[in-house]
Amino acid sequence: MKKNVLVFNLTPRFWMLHYSSQFCNALAENYNVFVVLADYYTWDLYNDNINVIKVKTNPNLGSFICDSLNILQHIQLLKKIKRLKPDIIHFIDNHPWYILYGKLLKKFWYTIYVTQHDPILHSWDCKWIQWKIAVLTNRVLREVSDKLIVHGENLRNDLIKEYKVKSEKIIVVPHGNYNLFTRWSDGKIKPIENAFLFFGRIVEYKGIDILLQSLEFVRKEIPAFKLIIAWSWDTNSYKSLLDKYSQNVMLYNQNIPDEEIYRYFEMAEFVVLPYKDATGSGVIPLAFAFSKAVIVSNVWELWSVTKEANGGYIIEDLTPKNLAIEIIKCIKDKKNTIQLWRNGREYTETKLWWNTIVNDIYFVE
Repeated sequence: MKKNVLVFNLTPRFWMLHYSSQFCNALAENYNVFVVLADYYTWDLYNDNINVIKVKTNPNLGSFICDSLNILQHIQLLKKIKRLKPDIIHFIDNHPWYILYGKLLKKFWYTIYVTQHDPILHSWDCKWIQWKIAVLTNRVLREVSDKLIVHGENLRNDLIKEYKVKSEKIIVVPHGNYNLFTRWSDGKIKPIENAFLFFGRIVEYKGIDILLQSLEFVRKEIPAFKLIIAWSWDTNSYKSLLDKYSQNVMLYNQNIPDEEIYRYFEMAEFVVLPYKDATGSGVIPLAFAFSKAVIVSNVWELWSVTKEANGGYIIEDLTPKNLAIEIIKCIKDKKNTIQLWRNGREYTETKLWWNTIVNDIYFVE
């Protein structure tokens, strides 16, 4: 008889939805899977054999407070969980409700698994009150977890050193692939000559300022290049640099639906991630899925994944000039760049396969 696993994913935003759906789809091959989702989830990323339980928790602050104070909703959800009798409850993201649910469900003697993508929050994240709450949520989930899953040895070491987590409690697996995004591609878009991509929500720690400053060095060596920047963001802080390099920058300042993401990756020859700090990034498996080499800074798991895959260049000391050196290298040595993306693509098809990751966590026979 298949065991029951209940997965909590109440923040289906910022790529967590895609992560959760692919994880659960693989998990459902060996378990009966139930997923607790926010009611504004309307996509079709979960397979039909997964049971979805929707609860009302809108990210809008006013609605969120009202939803959080809806005691009846919480009682109903706890009753459903009791009826399901899950063998494992897996918190796969970070949501304020888990401060309460984690403690309650532990008291009910459930086995609890927790995936922590950011055990230590990004520098930018810690400046905001909602991320202060995320710190507390992380702490509670660490305390109640029977197994704690992270995506990299560096994160494992941080849990042991900074939070005194017992090593036998921690499971290290890679971040799974994002090959699902390739399903919308028709293969008709060809890369623009000497074009490279910066993709995703833009916040200070991702180093967009360093990237834009590096263009001066790139332009001296290769006048004809294109930097593609794709995602909705406030450009005011970077207006002077964007104006200066307007001939070389293709700016797509907009929210990008899933079915359109492939366009931006296929337009580029490679992808840049000049992050000042980061525990990891879904952009790397996304780049590998579209057969693109990456340039990453030497932080956290960015460099370790890139090195293990041999899928790109690593900047040891992140400066505009050093970033430019790697960009120029990628443009000029196209033969090696092709080999790097081939390595990355192979890596995403093997090491980043979701079934393998699920088996490593749940020890499926």
